[in-house]
Amino acid sequence: MGWEATVDYLIEYQDVDDSELESRLASLELDLERFAPLQRWWLLHMIYTKRPLQEKMVLFWHGLLTSSFKKGGKGPHMCNQNELFWEHALGRYDTLLKAVSRDPAMLMWLDSKSNKKDAPNENFARELMELFTMGIGNYTERDVRESARAFTGYTLIKKEFVFNRNQHDFGAKHFLGRTGNFDGDDIVDIIFEEPVAAEFISRKLFEFFAYDDPEPDIVLSLANTFRSNNQSIKAVVREILTSLAFYSPKAYRAKIKSPAELVASTVRILGIETDGGVLRKLPDDMGQSLFNPPDVSGWAGGPAWINSSNLLQRLNFANLVATARRNIFNFDPYELVTQKNITSAEGIVDYFISVLLDGNMPPQEREILVEYVRGLDTQPSGTGKTTEDEKLRSLVYLVLASPDYQLA
Repeated sequence: MGWEATVDYLIEYQDVDDSELESRLASLELDLERFAPLQRWWLLHMIYTKRPLQEKMVLFWHGLLTSSFKKGGKGPHMCNQNELFWEHALGRYDTLLKAVSRDPAMLMWLDSKSNKKDAPNENFARELMELFTMGIGNYTERDVRESARAFTGYTLIKKEFVFNRNQHDFGAKHFLGRTGNFDGDDIVDIIFEEPVAAEFISRKLFEFFAYDDPEPDIVLSLANTFRSNNQSIKAVVREILTSLAFYSPKAYRAKIKSPAELVASTVRILGIETDGGVLRKLPDDMGQSLFNPPDVSGWAGGPAWINSSNLLQRLNFANLVATARRNIFNFDPYELVTQKNITSAEGIVDYFISVLLDGNMPPQEREILVEYVRGLDTQPSGTGKTTEDEKLRSLVYLVLASPDYQLA
Protein backbone atom coordinates (compact mmCIF):
# COMPACT_ATOMS: atom_id res chain seq x y z
CA MET A 1 0.00 0.00 0.00
CA GLY A 2 2.89 2.32 0.62
CA TRP A 3 3.60 4.53 3.59
CA GLU A 4 0.98 7.28 3.23
CA ALA A 5 -1.83 4.95 2.16
CA THR A 6 -1.10 2.65 5.08
CA VAL A 7 -1.26 5.51 7.58
CA ASP A 8 -4.53 6.68 6.02
CA TYR A 9 -5.96 3.16 6.23
CA LEU A 10 -5.01 2.84 9.89
CA ILE A 11 -6.23 6.28 10.96
CA GLU A 12 -9.43 6.53 8.91
CA TYR A 13 -10.68 3.25 10.31
CA GLN A 14 -14.30 4.40 10.30
CA ASP A 15 -14.27 3.59 6.58
CA VAL A 16 -13.27 -0.05 7.24
CA ASP A 17 -16.01 -2.67 7.52
CA ASP A 18 -15.49 -4.67 10.71
CA SER A 19 -18.80 -6.53 10.68
CA GLU A 20 -17.02 -9.89 10.34
CA LEU A 21 -15.52 -9.38 13.79
CA GLU A 22 -18.89 -8.45 15.27
CA SER A 23 -20.44 -11.60 13.82
CA ARG A 24 -17.61 -13.73 15.23
CA LEU A 25 -18.09 -12.29 18.71
CA ALA A 26 -21.87 -12.48 18.61
CA SER A 27 -21.70 -16.19 17.81
CA LEU A 28 -19.84 -16.84 21.08
CA GLU A 29 -22.66 -15.37 23.20
CA LEU A 30 -20.25 -14.14 25.87
CA ASP A 31 -21.62 -12.69 29.10
CA LEU A 32 -19.88 -9.32 29.08
CA GLU A 33 -21.00 -8.49 32.60
CA ARG A 34 -18.58 -11.12 33.93
CA PHE A 35 -14.82 -10.64 34.23
CA ALA A 36 -13.38 -13.66 32.37
CA PRO A 37 -15.67 -13.47 29.29
CA LEU A 38 -15.03 -9.72 29.11
CA GLN A 39 -11.25 -10.21 28.96
CA ARG A 40 -11.70 -12.90 26.31
CA TRP A 41 -13.96 -10.59 24.27
CA TRP A 42 -11.38 -7.79 24.22
CA LEU A 43 -8.48 -10.07 23.26
CA LEU A 44 -10.55 -11.37 20.34
CA HIS A 45 -11.20 -7.77 19.34
CA MET A 46 -7.44 -7.13 19.26
CA ILE A 47 -6.73 -10.29 17.27
CA TYR A 48 -9.40 -10.19 14.60
CA THR A 49 -10.23 -6.52 14.12
CA LYS A 50 -9.68 -4.87 10.76
CA ARG A 51 -9.21 -1.60 12.64
CA PRO A 52 -5.96 -2.27 14.54
CA LEU A 53 -5.12 1.35 15.32
CA GLN A 54 -8.50 1.88 16.95
CA GLU A 55 -7.86 -1.15 19.15
CA LYS A 56 -4.35 0.06 19.96
CA MET A 57 -5.78 3.40 21.06
CA VAL A 58 -8.35 1.71 23.29
CA LEU A 59 -5.47 -0.08 25.03
CA PHE A 60 -3.71 3.28 25.40
CA TRP A 61 -6.76 4.91 26.99
CA HIS A 62 -7.35 1.92 29.26
CA GLY A 63 -3.81 2.28 30.56
CA LEU A 64 -4.12 6.05 31.06
CA LEU A 65 -7.76 6.65 32.07
CA THR A 66 -7.79 3.54 34.21
CA SER A 67 -10.79 1.86 35.82
CA SER A 68 -11.23 -1.59 37.30
CA PHE A 69 -13.88 -4.27 36.97
CA LYS A 70 -13.16 -5.60 40.42
CA LYS A 71 -13.98 -2.33 42.17
CA GLY A 72 -17.28 -1.89 40.39
CA GLY A 73 -18.33 -5.53 40.49
CA LYS A 74 -20.43 -7.50 38.04
CA GLY A 75 -22.13 -5.34 35.45
CA PRO A 76 -21.78 -3.74 32.01
CA HIS A 77 -19.70 -0.74 33.13
CA MET A 78 -16.25 -1.88 31.91
CA CYS A 79 -17.63 -3.10 28.59
CA ASN A 80 -19.38 0.24 28.19
CA GLN A 81 -16.17 2.10 29.04
CA ASN A 82 -14.29 0.24 26.31
CA GLU A 83 -17.04 1.16 23.87
CA LEU A 84 -16.62 4.78 24.99
CA PHE A 85 -12.90 4.50 24.21
CA TRP A 86 -13.68 2.99 20.80
CA GLU A 87 -16.02 5.86 20.02
CA HIS A 88 -13.53 8.56 21.05
CA ALA A 89 -10.28 6.72 20.31
CA LEU A 90 -8.95 9.39 17.92
CA GLY A 91 -11.39 12.16 18.74
CA ARG A 92 -10.96 15.33 20.77
CA TYR A 93 -9.30 14.73 24.10
CA ASP A 94 -11.40 17.33 25.93
CA THR A 95 -14.56 15.62 24.68
CA LEU A 96 -13.29 12.23 25.87
CA LEU A 97 -12.41 13.57 29.33
CA LYS A 98 -15.83 15.15 29.75
CA ALA A 99 -17.42 11.82 28.82
CA VAL A 100 -15.10 9.93 31.17
CA SER A 101 -16.04 12.23 34.05
CA ARG A 102 -19.60 10.90 33.63
CA ASP A 103 -18.61 7.29 32.95
CA PRO A 104 -20.00 4.84 35.55
CA ALA A 105 -16.79 2.76 35.66
CA MET A 106 -14.72 5.89 36.39
CA LEU A 107 -17.24 7.22 38.91
CA MET A 108 -16.91 3.95 40.84
CA TRP A 109 -13.14 3.61 40.39
CA LEU A 110 -12.30 7.07 41.75
CA ASP A 111 -15.25 7.34 44.17
CA SER A 112 -16.76 10.28 42.31
CA LYS A 113 -20.23 8.87 42.89
CA SER A 114 -19.93 10.13 46.48
CA ASN A 115 -18.73 13.62 45.53
CA LYS A 116 -21.17 15.90 47.36
CA LYS A 117 -21.14 19.66 48.00
CA ASP A 118 -20.85 19.26 51.78
CA ALA A 119 -18.02 16.70 51.48
CA PRO A 120 -16.25 16.94 48.10
CA ASN A 121 -14.29 13.84 47.07
CA GLU A 122 -10.98 14.89 45.52
CA ASN A 123 -9.90 11.63 43.87
CA PHE A 124 -11.07 12.34 40.31
CA ALA A 125 -10.08 16.01 40.48
CA ARG A 126 -6.55 15.05 41.51
CA GLU A 127 -6.06 12.30 38.93
CA LEU A 128 -7.57 14.50 36.20
CA MET A 129 -4.61 16.84 36.63
CA GLU A 130 -1.87 14.52 37.87
CA LEU A 131 -2.37 11.50 35.60
CA PHE A 132 -4.63 12.59 32.75
CA THR A 133 -3.61 16.09 31.68
CA MET A 134 -0.83 17.98 33.47
CA GLY A 135 1.45 16.02 35.77
CA ILE A 136 2.68 16.78 39.27
CA GLY A 137 3.98 20.29 39.87
CA ASN A 138 1.61 22.10 37.53
CA TYR A 139 -1.27 22.68 39.96
CA THR A 140 -1.82 23.35 43.65
CA GLU A 141 -3.77 21.62 46.39
CA ARG A 142 -6.23 24.47 46.19
CA ASP A 143 -6.75 23.70 42.50
CA VAL A 144 -7.56 20.11 43.49
CA ARG A 145 -10.12 21.22 46.07
CA GLU A 146 -11.76 23.74 43.78
CA SER A 147 -11.90 21.26 40.92
CA ALA A 148 -13.54 18.69 43.19
CA ARG A 149 -16.23 21.23 44.03
CA ALA A 150 -16.94 21.68 40.31
CA PHE A 151 -17.59 17.94 39.91
CA THR A 152 -19.95 17.65 42.89
CA GLY A 153 -23.33 16.14 42.08
CA TYR A 154 -21.88 13.67 39.55
CA THR A 155 -23.29 10.41 40.87
CA LEU A 156 -24.85 7.06 39.98
CA ILE A 157 -28.31 5.62 40.36
CA LYS A 158 -28.43 1.90 39.59
CA LYS A 159 -24.94 2.30 38.05
CA GLU A 160 -26.15 4.93 35.57
CA PHE A 161 -24.83 8.50 35.55
CA VAL A 162 -27.06 11.15 37.09
CA PHE A 163 -26.36 14.81 37.77
CA ASN A 164 -27.83 15.57 41.19
CA ARG A 165 -28.34 19.35 41.30
CA ASN A 166 -29.06 19.21 45.02
CA GLN A 167 -25.52 17.93 45.63
CA HIS A 168 -23.73 20.29 43.24
CA ASP A 169 -21.80 23.27 44.57
CA PHE A 170 -22.95 26.27 42.53
CA GLY A 171 -20.61 28.68 44.31
CA ALA A 172 -17.65 30.47 42.74
CA LYS A 173 -14.47 28.42 42.33
CA HIS A 174 -10.90 29.65 42.00
CA PHE A 175 -9.10 27.26 39.67
CA LEU A 176 -5.75 27.69 37.89
CA GLY A 177 -5.98 31.46 38.24
CA ARG A 178 -9.56 31.71 36.96
CA THR A 179 -12.66 32.46 39.00
CA GLY A 180 -16.23 31.52 38.19
CA ASN A 181 -19.20 29.27 38.87
CA PHE A 182 -17.45 26.36 37.16
CA ASP A 183 -18.81 22.89 36.57
CA GLY A 184 -16.83 19.80 35.54
CA ASP A 185 -16.83 20.64 31.83
CA ASP A 186 -15.51 24.12 32.60
CA ILE A 187 -12.64 22.58 34.58
CA VAL A 188 -11.62 20.47 31.57
CA ASP A 189 -11.77 23.51 29.28
CA ILE A 190 -9.61 25.57 31.65
CA ILE A 191 -7.03 22.79 31.91
CA PHE A 192 -6.56 22.81 28.15
CA GLU A 193 -5.87 26.52 28.21
CA GLU A 194 -2.64 25.57 30.00
CA PRO A 195 0.24 24.86 27.55
CA VAL A 196 1.45 21.97 29.69
CA ALA A 197 -1.74 19.99 28.99
CA ALA A 198 -1.04 19.74 25.25
CA GLU A 199 2.57 18.80 25.94
CA PHE A 200 1.54 16.19 28.51
CA ILE A 201 -0.77 14.16 26.27
CA SER A 202 1.50 14.60 23.24
CA ARG A 203 4.42 13.13 25.18
CA LYS A 204 2.27 10.24 26.43
CA LEU A 205 1.17 9.38 22.89
CA PHE A 206 4.66 9.58 21.42
CA GLU A 207 6.08 7.38 24.18
CA PHE A 208 3.31 4.83 23.62
CA PHE A 209 4.05 4.56 19.90
CA ALA A 210 7.76 5.31 19.58
CA TYR A 211 10.23 5.68 22.46
CA ASP A 212 10.53 7.14 25.96
CA ASP A 213 11.78 10.64 26.76
CA PRO A 214 11.27 12.25 23.34
CA GLU A 215 13.27 15.32 22.43
CA PRO A 216 11.67 18.66 23.46
CA ASP A 217 11.24 19.82 19.86
CA ILE A 218 9.21 16.69 19.05
CA VAL A 219 6.91 17.28 22.01
CA LEU A 220 6.54 20.97 21.15
CA SER A 221 5.61 20.21 17.54
CA LEU A 222 3.02 17.63 18.58
CA ALA A 223 1.60 19.98 21.22
CA ASN A 224 1.21 22.74 18.63
CA THR A 225 -0.62 20.29 16.38
CA PHE A 226 -2.87 19.29 19.28
CA ARG A 227 -3.78 22.91 20.07
CA SER A 228 -4.24 24.03 16.47
CA ASN A 229 -6.58 21.10 15.77
CA ASN A 230 -8.97 21.56 18.71
CA GLN A 231 -7.43 18.90 20.97
CA SER A 232 -7.56 16.30 18.18
CA ILE A 233 -5.86 13.03 19.07
CA LYS A 234 -6.10 11.95 15.44
CA ALA A 235 -3.99 14.91 14.31
CA VAL A 236 -1.28 14.11 16.87
CA VAL A 237 -1.21 10.40 16.04
CA ARG A 238 -1.04 11.14 12.33
CA GLU A 239 1.95 13.40 12.92
CA ILE A 240 3.64 10.70 15.02
CA LEU A 241 3.09 7.99 12.41
CA THR A 242 4.43 10.20 9.61
CA SER A 243 7.36 11.69 11.53
CA LEU A 244 11.00 10.91 10.84
CA ALA A 245 11.44 10.15 14.55
CA PHE A 246 8.92 7.31 14.37
CA TYR A 247 10.98 5.59 11.65
CA SER A 248 14.35 6.35 13.20
CA PRO A 249 16.74 3.70 14.58
CA LYS A 250 16.03 5.12 18.03
CA ALA A 251 12.38 4.12 17.70
CA TYR A 252 12.88 0.69 16.18
CA ARG A 253 12.26 -2.03 18.78
CA ALA A 254 12.48 0.59 21.51
CA LYS A 255 9.39 -0.63 23.36
CA ILE A 256 8.82 -3.91 25.19
CA LYS A 257 5.55 -5.45 24.05
CA SER A 258 2.93 -5.43 26.75
CA PRO A 259 1.45 -8.88 27.52
CA ALA A 260 -1.80 -8.07 25.73
CA GLU A 261 0.09 -6.86 22.66
CA LEU A 262 2.36 -9.91 22.73
CA VAL A 263 -0.52 -12.37 22.87
CA ALA A 264 -2.81 -10.62 20.40
CA SER A 265 -0.13 -9.78 17.83
CA THR A 266 1.35 -13.30 17.85
CA VAL A 267 -1.99 -14.98 17.22
CA ARG A 268 -2.85 -12.34 14.63
CA ILE A 269 0.46 -12.54 12.75
CA LEU A 270 0.42 -16.34 12.54
CA GLY A 271 -3.22 -16.48 11.43
CA ILE A 272 -4.26 -18.77 14.27
CA GLU A 273 -7.97 -19.49 14.68
CA THR A 274 -9.21 -19.45 18.26
CA ASP A 275 -12.29 -18.69 20.32
CA GLY A 276 -10.03 -16.99 22.85
CA GLY A 277 -10.76 -19.34 25.72
CA VAL A 278 -7.20 -20.60 26.01
CA LEU A 279 -5.80 -17.07 25.74
CA ARG A 280 -7.88 -15.16 28.26
CA LYS A 281 -5.64 -15.59 31.31
CA LEU A 282 -2.28 -15.38 29.53
CA PRO A 283 -1.82 -11.58 29.85
CA ASP A 284 -2.75 -11.91 33.55
CA ASP A 285 0.02 -14.46 34.03
CA MET A 286 2.49 -12.08 32.36
CA GLY A 287 1.54 -9.16 34.61
CA GLN A 288 -1.23 -7.36 32.72
CA SER A 289 -4.74 -8.21 33.84
CA LEU A 290 -7.03 -6.45 31.37
CA PHE A 291 -9.83 -4.49 33.06
CA ASN A 292 -7.93 -4.84 36.33
CA PRO A 293 -4.99 -2.38 36.46
CA PRO A 294 -2.92 -2.45 39.67
CA ASP A 295 -3.72 1.15 40.65
CA VAL A 296 -4.78 4.54 39.30
CA SER A 297 -1.50 4.99 37.41
CA GLY A 298 -2.07 1.84 35.35
CA TRP A 299 0.74 -0.54 34.48
CA ALA A 300 4.36 0.57 34.83
CA GLY A 301 5.27 -1.17 31.57
CA GLY A 302 8.77 -1.14 30.11
CA PRO A 303 11.26 -3.25 32.08
CA ALA A 304 8.46 -4.29 34.46
CA TRP A 305 7.20 -6.60 31.72
CA ILE A 306 10.49 -8.54 31.79
CA ASN A 307 11.08 -9.58 35.38
CA SER A 308 12.00 -13.20 36.09
CA SER A 309 8.42 -14.34 36.63
CA ASN A 310 6.93 -12.52 33.64
CA LEU A 311 9.71 -13.64 31.32
CA LEU A 312 9.09 -17.28 32.23
CA GLN A 313 5.41 -16.82 31.38
CA ARG A 314 6.38 -15.31 28.01
CA LEU A 315 8.46 -18.40 27.26
CA ASN A 316 5.53 -20.60 28.30
CA PHE A 317 3.35 -18.66 25.86
CA ALA A 318 5.87 -19.20 23.07
CA ASN A 319 5.75 -22.92 23.81
CA LEU A 320 1.93 -22.91 23.89
CA VAL A 321 1.80 -21.37 20.41
CA ALA A 322 4.54 -23.55 18.95
CA THR A 323 2.87 -26.77 20.15
CA ALA A 324 -0.77 -25.76 19.52
CA ARG A 325 -2.59 -28.60 17.82
CA ARG A 326 -6.08 -28.46 19.34
CA ASN A 327 -9.17 -27.54 17.36
CA ILE A 328 -9.84 -24.52 19.59
CA PHE A 329 -6.26 -23.26 19.19
CA ASN A 330 -4.48 -24.76 16.24
CA PHE A 331 -1.22 -23.61 14.67
CA ASP A 332 0.08 -25.41 11.59
CA PRO A 333 3.54 -24.14 10.57
CA TYR A 334 3.91 -26.94 8.02
CA GLU A 335 0.92 -25.63 6.09
CA LEU A 336 2.40 -22.11 6.11
CA VAL A 337 5.71 -23.12 4.51
CA THR A 338 4.05 -25.60 2.16
CA GLN A 339 1.83 -22.87 0.76
CA LYS A 340 4.97 -20.85 0.04
CA ASN A 341 6.77 -23.91 -1.42
CA ILE A 342 9.70 -23.43 0.96
CA THR A 343 11.92 -26.47 1.56
CA SER A 344 15.46 -25.36 2.43
CA ALA A 345 16.66 -24.64 5.97
CA GLU A 346 17.66 -21.12 4.91
CA GLY A 347 14.27 -20.48 3.31
CA ILE A 348 12.35 -21.75 6.32
CA VAL A 349 14.34 -19.62 8.75
CA ASP A 350 14.07 -16.54 6.55
CA TYR A 351 10.31 -17.03 6.21
CA PHE A 352 9.63 -17.04 9.95
CA ILE A 353 12.12 -14.23 10.56
CA SER A 354 10.23 -12.25 7.93
CA VAL A 355 6.81 -13.00 9.41
CA LEU A 356 7.73 -12.52 13.07
CA LEU A 357 10.71 -10.15 13.05
CA ASP A 358 10.31 -7.95 9.96
CA GLY A 359 13.11 -9.97 8.37
CA ASN A 360 15.49 -8.21 10.75
CA MET A 361 17.78 -10.47 12.75
CA PRO A 362 21.56 -10.18 13.22
CA PRO A 363 23.36 -12.46 10.70
CA GLN A 364 25.08 -14.48 13.43
CA GLU A 365 21.74 -15.22 15.12
CA ARG A 366 20.17 -16.19 11.80
CA GLU A 367 23.04 -18.56 11.06
CA ILE A 368 22.58 -20.26 14.44
CA LEU A 369 18.92 -20.93 13.59
CA VAL A 370 19.81 -22.22 10.13
CA GLU A 371 22.35 -24.64 11.60
CA TYR A 372 19.82 -25.68 14.20
CA VAL A 373 17.22 -26.56 11.55
CA ARG A 374 19.82 -28.43 9.50
CA GLY A 375 20.88 -30.34 12.58
CA LEU A 376 17.34 -31.50 13.30
CA ASP A 377 17.30 -33.37 10.00
CA THR A 378 20.02 -35.67 11.30
CA GLN A 379 18.78 -36.17 14.86
CA PRO A 380 16.94 -39.40 15.65
CA SER A 381 13.62 -39.34 17.50
CA GLY A 382 11.30 -41.95 18.98
CA THR A 383 9.73 -42.65 15.58
CA GLY A 384 12.76 -42.22 13.34
CA LYS A 385 13.95 -38.87 12.09
CA THR A 386 12.52 -35.66 13.44
CA THR A 387 9.36 -34.85 11.51
CA GLU A 388 9.05 -31.70 9.44
CA ASP A 389 6.25 -30.54 11.72
CA GLU A 390 8.37 -30.91 14.86
CA LYS A 391 11.27 -29.13 13.19
CA LEU A 392 9.15 -26.16 12.24
CA ARG A 393 7.51 -25.93 15.64
CA SER A 394 10.83 -25.92 17.46
CA LEU A 395 12.09 -23.17 15.15
CA VAL A 396 8.99 -21.06 15.77
CA TYR A 397 9.46 -21.49 19.51
CA LEU A 398 13.03 -20.20 19.31
CA VAL A 399 11.97 -17.12 17.36
CA LEU A 400 9.04 -16.38 19.67
CA ALA A 401 11.26 -16.85 22.72
CA SER A 402 14.04 -14.64 21.36
CA PRO A 403 14.85 -11.26 22.96
CA ASP A 404 14.13 -9.57 19.60
CA TYR A 405 10.54 -10.80 19.57
CA GLN A 406 9.79 -9.21 22.96
CA LEU A 407 10.35 -5.78 21.41
CA ALA A 408 8.16 -3.58 19.26
